[in-house]
Amino acid sequence: MRKYILPIVFFCSITASAQVYCSYSGGGCANGLSQPTQYASNIVSNICNILGVRYINTYAGNVGNACASNYQGYPIITYNRQFMNYLSSNNQWAPISVLAHEVGHHVNNDISWYGAFKHSWTKELQADYVSGYVMYKMGASLENAKSAFYIMFDWMGSMSHPDTPRRIDALTAGYYRARNGF
Repeated sequence: MRKYILPIVFFCSITASAQVYCSYSGGGCANGLSQPTQYASNIVSNICNILGVRYINTYAGNVGNACASNYQGYPIITYNRQFMNYLSSNNQWAPISVLAHEVGHHVNNDISWYGAFKHSWTKELQADYVSGYVMYKMGASLENAKSAFYIMFDWMGSMSHPDTPRRIDALTAGYYRARNGF
């Protein structure tokens, strides 16, 4: 009986990690895809221009909040319209920070086979760093850049996402990196 337990567990872990994505709320990214708002599309375009990468197809969808993934062989970002509206009602920079974070996952190759070798906290902190960098380049104050963290995150963190103070430190480091001319 024991010799069957290990192969089953191993098979399940391979199956569970077959789709690579980042999502604040878990789940897949390609659920109920629809056209993004022009505003969201423009923001992602500006973020990609700042970082010197090609535009990443962006969609509204049935996701908890926002996520980065590959869909039909192409990188995508999916966001929840209600979630982004909620963020923007609290601070106009918050949804921009979230979208910059998701672009950061693509820039850092987190959504590729390479990303499978990185700890989930490392992926999240590197994406937060990119978000901070972009936020400075787009003209946000440091407090505005941090606004999404104050609105959405649990201060304790989880198995997949580090605690908020660490995430704010990563965002701040990216912000200062851009401010110092890099």
